[in-house]
Amino acid sequence: MDIRDYEYIVAIAEKGGISKAADHLFITQSALTKFLQRTEQKLGMELFVRKGKQFLLTEAGQRYVEIGRAIMNMDHQLAEQLQRQSVMEKSRIRFGFSMGRTSEMVENIFPEFYKRYPEIMIYAKGETSRKLMMGLQNNEQDLVLVTNVERLPGYTYLPMGKSQLVVAVPEGSPLLEKAYEDENCSYPVIEPEYLNGIDMVTLPVSTNSGVLTKELCERYGLNPKMVLQVSDVRSLMDAVECGLGAAMFMSVPVGKKKIRYLSLKKVELMEQTVMMVFRSDKNLSAAMKYLMLLILQSSGQTMDNSAKELLFDNNEFE
Repeated sequence: MDIRDYEYIVAIAEKGGISKAADHLFITQSALTKFLQRTEQKLGMELFVRKGKQFLLTEAGQRYVEIGRAIMNMDHQLAEQLQRQSVMEKSRIRFGFSMGRTSEMVENIFPEFYKRYPEIMIYAKGETSRKLMMGLQNNEQDLVLVTNVERLPGYTYLPMGKSQLVVAVPEGSPLLEKAYEDENCSYPVIEPEYLNGIDMVTLPVSTNSGVLTKELCERYGLNPKMVLQVSDVRSLMDAVECGLGAAMFMSVPVGKKKIRYLSLKKVELMEQTVMMVFRSDKNLSAAMKYLMLLILQSSGQTMDNSAKELLFDNNEFE
Protein backbone atom coordinates (compact mmCIF):
# COMPACT_ATOMS: atom_id res chain seq x y z
CA MET A 1 0.00 0.00 0.00
CA ASP A 2 0.94 3.61 -0.54
CA ILE A 3 1.79 5.57 2.60
CA ARG A 4 -1.13 7.88 1.77
CA ASP A 5 -3.55 4.96 2.21
CA TYR A 6 -2.57 4.74 5.88
CA GLU A 7 -2.80 8.51 6.29
CA TYR A 8 -6.38 8.51 5.01
CA ILE A 9 -7.58 5.72 7.29
CA VAL A 10 -5.77 7.17 10.33
CA ALA A 11 -7.32 10.59 9.61
CA ILE A 12 -10.83 9.12 9.51
CA ALA A 13 -10.17 7.36 12.83
CA GLU A 14 -8.72 10.45 14.50
CA LYS A 15 -11.39 12.88 13.20
CA GLY A 16 -14.25 10.43 13.81
CA GLY A 17 -15.79 10.77 10.39
CA ILE A 18 -15.46 11.45 6.70
CA SER A 19 -16.32 15.15 6.71
CA LYS A 20 -13.68 16.35 9.16
CA ALA A 21 -11.09 13.90 7.80
CA ALA A 22 -11.64 15.15 4.24
CA ASP A 23 -11.20 18.76 5.38
CA HIS A 24 -8.00 17.78 7.22
CA LEU A 25 -6.66 15.96 4.15
CA PHE A 26 -7.76 18.71 1.70
CA ILE A 27 -9.75 16.29 -0.46
CA THR A 28 -13.47 16.00 -1.18
CA GLN A 29 -15.77 13.90 0.99
CA SER A 30 -16.85 11.82 -2.00
CA ALA A 31 -13.22 11.00 -2.89
CA LEU A 32 -12.47 9.90 0.67
CA THR A 33 -15.69 7.87 0.87
CA LYS A 34 -14.85 6.04 -2.35
CA PHE A 35 -11.29 5.42 -1.11
CA LEU A 36 -12.58 3.86 2.12
CA GLN A 37 -15.04 1.68 0.21
CA ARG A 38 -12.30 0.44 -2.13
CA THR A 39 -9.94 -0.25 0.77
CA GLU A 40 -12.52 -2.24 2.76
CA GLN A 41 -13.53 -4.15 -0.36
CA LYS A 42 -9.90 -4.98 -1.10
CA LEU A 43 -9.27 -6.11 2.48
CA GLY A 44 -12.52 -8.07 2.62
CA MET A 45 -13.51 -6.60 5.97
CA GLU A 46 -14.86 -3.41 7.46
CA LEU A 47 -12.51 -1.02 9.21
CA PHE A 48 -15.26 1.19 10.64
CA VAL A 49 -18.72 0.80 12.08
CA ARG A 50 -20.96 3.66 10.95
CA LYS A 51 -23.20 5.26 13.54
CA GLY A 52 -24.80 8.16 11.73
CA LYS A 53 -21.97 10.44 10.70
CA GLN A 54 -19.65 8.96 13.29
CA PHE A 55 -17.11 6.30 12.28
CA LEU A 56 -15.96 3.87 14.99
CA LEU A 57 -13.06 1.47 14.47
CA THR A 58 -13.71 -2.23 14.28
CA GLU A 59 -11.19 -4.65 15.77
CA ALA A 60 -9.59 -4.99 12.33
CA GLY A 61 -9.67 -1.20 11.97
CA GLN A 62 -7.89 -0.71 15.29
CA ARG A 63 -5.15 -3.08 14.14
CA TYR A 64 -4.94 -1.32 10.78
CA VAL A 65 -4.59 2.12 12.39
CA GLU A 66 -2.04 0.86 14.92
CA ILE A 67 0.20 -0.58 12.21
CA GLY A 68 -0.52 2.39 9.93
CA ARG A 69 0.68 4.88 12.51
CA ALA A 70 3.88 2.87 13.03
CA ILE A 71 4.50 2.80 9.27
CA MET A 72 3.83 6.54 8.97
CA ASN A 73 6.21 7.22 11.84
CA MET A 74 8.96 5.11 10.24
CA ASP A 75 8.39 6.84 6.91
CA HIS A 76 8.72 10.23 8.62
CA GLN A 77 11.90 9.18 10.42
CA LEU A 78 13.38 7.80 7.19
CA ALA A 79 12.61 11.03 5.34
CA GLU A 80 14.28 13.08 8.09
CA GLN A 81 17.34 10.83 8.14
CA LEU A 82 17.71 10.98 4.36
CA GLN A 83 17.33 14.74 4.42
CA ARG A 84 20.02 15.08 7.09
CA GLN A 85 22.27 12.74 5.13
CA SER A 86 21.71 14.76 1.96
CA VAL A 87 22.63 17.99 3.75
CA MET A 88 25.69 16.34 5.30
CA GLU A 89 26.88 14.88 2.00
CA LYS A 90 26.57 18.26 0.30
CA SER A 91 28.69 19.90 3.00
CA ARG A 92 31.52 17.35 3.21
CA ILE A 93 34.01 15.47 1.05
CA ARG A 94 35.63 12.30 2.35
CA PHE A 95 38.86 12.32 0.37
CA GLY A 96 41.63 9.75 0.53
CA PHE A 97 45.14 9.88 -0.95
CA SER A 98 48.57 8.38 -0.36
CA MET A 99 50.45 9.76 2.66
CA GLY A 100 53.19 11.03 0.38
CA ARG A 101 50.74 13.52 -1.11
CA THR A 102 49.89 15.20 2.20
CA SER A 103 52.27 18.13 1.61
CA GLU A 104 50.87 18.78 -1.87
CA MET A 105 47.32 18.77 -0.56
CA VAL A 106 47.99 21.00 2.43
CA GLU A 107 50.29 23.44 0.63
CA ASN A 108 48.67 23.71 -2.79
CA ILE A 109 45.32 21.99 -3.30
CA PHE A 110 43.31 22.68 -0.14
CA PRO A 111 44.10 26.42 0.09
CA GLU A 112 42.88 26.94 -3.48
CA PHE A 113 39.83 24.79 -2.85
CA TYR A 114 38.75 26.81 0.18
CA LYS A 115 38.94 30.06 -1.74
CA ARG A 116 35.89 28.82 -3.67
CA TYR A 117 34.24 26.50 -1.14
CA PRO A 118 34.99 27.74 2.39
CA GLU A 119 31.83 26.08 3.74
CA ILE A 120 32.83 22.54 2.71
CA MET A 121 34.46 20.22 5.25
CA ILE A 122 37.10 17.89 3.80
CA TYR A 123 37.75 14.72 5.75
CA ALA A 124 41.26 13.93 4.49
CA LYS A 125 42.81 10.52 4.97
CA GLY A 126 46.32 9.42 4.01
CA GLU A 127 46.61 5.68 3.43
CA THR A 128 47.88 3.04 1.01
CA SER A 129 46.05 2.70 -2.30
CA ARG A 130 44.78 -0.75 -1.35
CA LYS A 131 43.24 0.46 1.91
CA LEU A 132 41.78 3.53 0.25
CA MET A 133 40.00 1.35 -2.30
CA MET A 134 38.66 -0.81 0.53
CA GLY A 135 37.34 2.36 2.20
CA LEU A 136 35.67 3.40 -1.05
CA GLN A 137 33.99 0.00 -1.37
CA ASN A 138 32.80 0.22 2.25
CA ASN A 139 31.34 3.71 1.64
CA GLU A 140 33.87 5.29 3.99
CA GLN A 141 35.33 7.47 1.20
CA ASP A 142 33.75 9.62 -1.52
CA LEU A 143 36.88 10.13 -3.64
CA VAL A 144 40.28 8.45 -3.57
CA LEU A 145 43.52 9.25 -5.36
CA VAL A 146 45.34 5.96 -5.91
CA THR A 147 48.06 4.28 -7.92
CA ASN A 148 48.47 0.75 -9.25
CA VAL A 149 45.05 -0.65 -8.35
CA GLU A 150 42.87 -3.24 -10.04
CA ARG A 151 39.95 -1.76 -11.95
CA LEU A 152 36.63 -2.92 -10.55
CA PRO A 153 33.19 -2.72 -12.16
CA GLY A 154 30.90 -0.05 -10.80
CA TYR A 155 33.68 2.53 -10.32
CA THR A 156 34.91 5.39 -12.48
CA TYR A 157 38.68 5.81 -12.94
CA LEU A 158 39.89 9.23 -14.08
CA PRO A 159 43.62 9.67 -14.95
CA MET A 160 45.26 12.32 -12.76
CA GLY A 161 48.87 12.19 -13.90
CA LYS A 162 51.84 9.83 -13.89
CA SER A 163 54.05 8.47 -11.15
CA GLN A 164 57.47 6.96 -11.85
CA LEU A 165 60.19 5.25 -9.89
CA VAL A 166 62.74 7.81 -8.67
CA VAL A 167 65.70 8.11 -6.34
CA ALA A 168 65.05 10.83 -3.76
CA VAL A 169 68.02 12.58 -2.20
CA PRO A 170 68.35 15.58 0.13
CA GLU A 171 69.47 18.90 -1.26
CA GLY A 172 73.26 19.02 -1.19
CA SER A 173 73.63 15.26 -1.74
CA PRO A 174 76.88 14.23 -3.49
CA LEU A 175 74.75 12.26 -5.94
CA LEU A 176 73.46 15.53 -7.41
CA GLU A 177 77.00 16.39 -8.53
CA LYS A 178 77.17 13.13 -10.46
CA ALA A 179 73.80 13.62 -12.16
CA TYR A 180 73.32 14.90 -15.70
CA GLU A 181 70.38 15.87 -17.89
CA ASP A 182 68.83 13.42 -20.34
CA GLU A 183 66.03 14.46 -22.68
CA ASN A 184 64.44 11.02 -22.31
CA CYS A 185 64.12 11.32 -18.54
CA SER A 186 61.98 13.58 -16.38
CA TYR A 187 64.73 14.11 -13.79
CA PRO A 188 68.54 14.36 -13.80
CA VAL A 189 70.12 10.95 -14.34
CA ILE A 190 72.68 9.00 -12.34
CA GLU A 191 74.32 5.64 -12.98
CA PRO A 192 72.76 2.81 -10.91
CA GLU A 193 76.14 1.76 -9.49
CA TYR A 194 76.35 5.06 -7.60
CA LEU A 195 73.80 3.61 -5.18
CA ASN A 196 76.17 0.90 -4.00
CA GLY A 197 77.19 1.49 -0.39
CA ILE A 198 75.14 4.66 0.15
CA ASP A 199 72.78 4.99 3.12
CA MET A 200 69.22 4.25 2.06
CA VAL A 201 65.82 4.53 3.69
CA THR A 202 63.22 2.08 2.47
CA LEU A 203 59.59 1.03 2.69
CA PRO A 204 58.43 -2.48 3.66
CA VAL A 205 57.89 -5.00 0.87
CA SER A 206 54.17 -4.95 1.70
CA THR A 207 54.06 -1.64 -0.22
CA ASN A 208 54.30 -1.16 -3.98
CA SER A 209 57.42 1.03 -3.73
CA GLY A 210 59.05 -1.39 -1.29
CA VAL A 211 58.60 -4.28 -3.70
CA LEU A 212 59.94 -2.28 -6.65
CA THR A 213 63.02 -1.17 -4.68
CA LYS A 214 63.80 -4.76 -3.69
CA GLU A 215 63.30 -6.07 -7.23
CA LEU A 216 65.41 -3.28 -8.75
CA CYS A 217 68.33 -3.90 -6.40
CA GLU A 218 68.23 -7.63 -7.14
CA ARG A 219 67.89 -7.19 -10.90
CA TYR A 220 70.80 -4.76 -11.25
CA GLY A 221 72.97 -6.13 -8.44
CA LEU A 222 72.75 -2.94 -6.37
CA ASN A 223 73.93 -3.06 -2.77
CA PRO A 224 73.00 0.12 -0.87
CA LYS A 225 73.26 0.24 2.92
CA MET A 226 69.74 -0.03 4.32
CA VAL A 227 69.76 2.13 7.47
CA LEU A 228 66.06 2.69 8.15
CA GLN A 229 62.65 1.30 7.21
CA VAL A 230 59.53 3.41 7.60
CA SER A 231 55.88 2.62 7.04
CA ASP A 232 54.79 5.25 4.51
CA VAL A 233 56.02 7.62 1.80
CA ARG A 234 55.49 10.75 3.90
CA SER A 235 57.83 9.41 6.60
CA LEU A 236 60.23 8.29 3.88
CA MET A 237 60.41 11.79 2.42
CA ASP A 238 60.90 13.28 5.90
CA ALA A 239 63.82 10.91 6.52
CA VAL A 240 65.42 11.84 3.18
CA GLU A 241 64.98 15.55 3.88
CA CYS A 242 66.69 15.10 7.26
CA GLY A 243 69.69 13.52 5.53
CA LEU A 244 69.26 9.98 6.84
CA GLY A 245 69.75 8.55 3.37
CA ALA A 246 68.44 8.29 -0.17
CA ALA A 247 65.25 6.43 -1.05
CA MET A 248 63.56 4.83 -4.03
CA PHE A 249 59.80 5.06 -4.48
CA MET A 250 57.07 5.97 -6.96
CA SER A 251 57.16 9.76 -7.24
CA VAL A 252 54.70 12.11 -5.59
CA PRO A 253 54.75 15.93 -5.68
CA VAL A 254 57.60 17.23 -3.50
CA GLY A 255 55.92 20.44 -2.35
CA LYS A 256 58.18 22.49 -0.06
CA LYS A 257 60.29 19.54 1.04
CA LYS A 258 64.01 20.02 0.49
CA ILE A 259 64.58 16.90 -1.55
CA ARG A 260 65.41 16.26 -5.20
CA TYR A 261 64.39 13.49 -7.55
CA LEU A 262 66.82 11.57 -9.78
CA SER A 263 66.30 8.97 -12.49
CA LEU A 264 68.45 5.86 -12.92
CA LYS A 265 70.34 5.43 -16.19
CA LYS A 266 69.95 2.10 -18.02
CA VAL A 267 67.01 1.17 -15.83
CA GLU A 268 63.74 0.51 -17.62
CA LEU A 269 61.35 3.38 -16.94
CA MET A 270 58.78 2.30 -14.39
CA GLU A 271 55.70 4.46 -14.72
CA GLN A 272 52.20 4.19 -13.29
CA THR A 273 49.03 6.19 -13.79
CA VAL A 274 47.59 8.00 -10.81
CA MET A 275 43.81 7.65 -10.80
CA MET A 276 40.95 9.47 -9.13
CA VAL A 277 38.35 6.82 -8.31
CA PHE A 278 34.74 7.10 -7.20
CA ARG A 279 31.56 5.06 -7.43
CA SER A 280 29.99 5.33 -10.89
CA ASP A 281 26.59 5.97 -9.31
CA LYS A 282 28.03 8.78 -7.16
CA ASN A 283 26.41 12.16 -7.73
CA LEU A 284 29.49 14.37 -7.81
CA SER A 285 28.89 17.80 -6.33
CA ALA A 286 30.37 20.94 -7.85
CA ALA A 287 32.81 21.05 -4.92
CA MET A 288 34.03 17.51 -5.59
CA LYS A 289 34.51 18.30 -9.27
CA TYR A 290 36.48 21.41 -8.41
CA LEU A 291 38.73 19.45 -6.06
CA MET A 292 39.41 16.95 -8.85
CA LEU A 293 40.08 19.77 -11.31
CA LEU A 294 42.67 21.32 -9.00
CA ILE A 295 44.49 17.99 -8.66
CA LEU A 296 44.36 17.44 -12.42
CA GLN A 297 45.75 20.90 -13.11
CA SER A 298 48.45 20.46 -10.47
CA SER A 299 49.63 17.24 -12.12
CA GLY A 300 50.14 18.91 -15.51
CA GLN A 301 48.10 16.09 -17.05
CA THR A 302 46.48 16.85 -20.40
CA MET A 303 42.73 16.74 -19.92
CA ASP A 304 41.09 14.09 -22.13
CA ASN A 305 37.51 14.21 -23.40
CA SER A 306 36.17 12.04 -20.58
CA ALA A 307 37.62 14.42 -17.99
CA LYS A 308 36.24 17.47 -19.79
CA GLU A 309 32.79 15.90 -20.03
CA LEU A 310 32.80 15.01 -16.34
CA LEU A 311 34.27 18.20 -14.88
CA PHE A 312 32.75 20.75 -17.24
CA ASP A 313 29.26 19.39 -17.89
CA ASN A 314 27.74 22.68 -16.78
CA ASN A 315 30.70 24.91 -17.71
CA GLU A 316 31.03 25.74 -14.01
CA PHE A 317 34.76 26.33 -13.94
CA GLU A 318 35.53 27.41 -17.49
